[in-house]
Amino acid sequence: MALRGERGTETQTDEMVTPTPNTVLNAKVKNASIKKVPFGLINTFIIVFTLADRNRMLLLNHYLYNRLAKDVFGNITFDTTSEPCVNETDPTTSNTDADRVQSMTSSVIMKFDITASVLEVFAVLFLGTFSTSLGRKAQLLIPISGYTVRALSILAVALWDLDLAWLYVGCVAEGLMGGKTGIYLAAYLYVSDITPRNKKRTLGMSLLEGIRGIMGSAINILSGQMIQRTTFIVPALFTACGSLICLLMATLMPNHMQMSEKWSKDILRKSWRTLISPFLGNKDKRVKQMMIVASAVYVLGFSTIYSLDRIRLLYLMYRPFCWSAINIGWYQFGRQAIFNMSIIILIPLCQHCLLGVSLAVVGAAASVAEYILYAFANNNTHLYVALPLSFGQGFPLNLIRGETSRLFGTEKQGPLFACMAVLESISFAVGIFMMSIYTMSLGFFTGLSFLVFAAMILIVLILLCIFQFLWKDYNKSLIQQEKLIPAKLEGSVAAALDAKDDTNHDGDLQIREGTKKRNKMDGEIEMDLLKQERDIESEFDLD
Repeated sequence: MALRGERGTETQTDEMVTPTPNTVLNAKVKNASIKKVPFGLINTFIIVFTLADRNRMLLLNHYLYNRLAKDVFGNITFDTTSEPCVNETDPTTSNTDADRVQSMTSSVIMKFDITASVLEVFAVLFLGTFSTSLGRKAQLLIPISGYTVRALSILAVALWDLDLAWLYVGCVAEGLMGGKTGIYLAAYLYVSDITPRNKKRTLGMSLLEGIRGIMGSAINILSGQMIQRTTFIVPALFTACGSLICLLMATLMPNHMQMSEKWSKDILRKSWRTLISPFLGNKDKRVKQMMIVASAVYVLGFSTIYSLDRIRLLYLMYRPFCWSAINIGWYQFGRQAIFNMSIIILIPLCQHCLLGVSLAVVGAAASVAEYILYAFANNNTHLYVALPLSFGQGFPLNLIRGETSRLFGTEKQGPLFACMAVLESISFAVGIFMMSIYTMSLGFFTGLSFLVFAAMILIVLILLCIFQFLWKDYNKSLIQQEKLIPAKLEGSVAAALDAKDDTNHDGDLQIREGTKKRNKMDGEIEMDLLKQERDIESEFDLD
């Protein structure tokens, strides 16, 4: 930048005014955008994985229910996928055969999930801590490999009617390699690498969640049809093929990463510090407080969603509803389509008017009302009334994930998402034990677990309000700092000009002093010459 002084000379002040790191970062962030091709690739991967996983969850519930019903009822001829409430001799008692099947199914699912979730915690610790060394491709390959093993084990048990204990092989393999939590950890790290550190990151992560949800909701219809109209082998084959496609895609995925770190002993030494760095590595007290609140939201939110997804399936199969696989598939489709469409539409539309996690507060309030309706529902109409209230389920976790990601730079994204993934794994373990509440309440109040879920989400709502208050205060201070930057720059420019003017003024004084000295010397020389001339003239006069 060339500045012109009073004396008409150009003065270069670029070296005098150095832009601060904040101004450089802000300029880059404003001009940055989401990288479309990598974002499309990771979305395709997540969509295929979601189709396979949603089918697997519905398949496993119905398959286990069918196998355990055979143990309770003997050689049954009826189809539990279309008539889950048959052979009840006394609906008023708590020891009916249907109650036993419900209780046994819930317990078996709980055992399988505990096995996978406990191992998942340690695998996710590894994947998150060494995220900068593994690379994004390896982080996708490791967990999807374990998931594929579990999908193949389900196919083998369904195909050859093996003992249910063989399903533990897949649970162990999935848990040791990170499972679903590890896959989503890698996916969100990938998104954080290809999105700028502004609102577009929150939007990108929300779109990732919403798009996979919309595509995944459609599989509920297809899965219900496959389970009820074909054998269990067809949906099991669908899940296995989907996981194999994801494995192939992960192999071909570009290893997109903004930074990398080589393996060394130092990495092992500092691994624990790296993992907790989002909590302790920031000097700003408000950032630490927001991370603590966000962690509590994560644990409570994921525990609720994880338990709810499993209990709802059994709840709909239980009296007085006794829904078939097809009916459950359609209902699940409607519910997931509503809250995922809300993520895709409402978050982009409201990101300018409802800042921070304001929309998440609204979503949490709607979820509380939905779960209370579930608890006291005694006919199909109550379930359909609760359906529109599901629009807010995805807001709390999606928005809290995006806003916390914006608090940190690239080097902290790995530890941040590792923390979130570990909390998610712990939440799954907590959520598994929530299923025992449903099992115990079968005899007297089946909706008790939904009241517990409503209470948990009410706590989440309060925590979101606290996070919003901290977020506003933190952003207010950032805005004030940004306003001070132009004044500092202006002051630096003025100081540079003053210094240059002072330099020019001192130079002028030196020149004038030099001129005076030269004039004085010239005068003295002239006086000497005149004196010499007069002396010569007097000599000639004497002669």
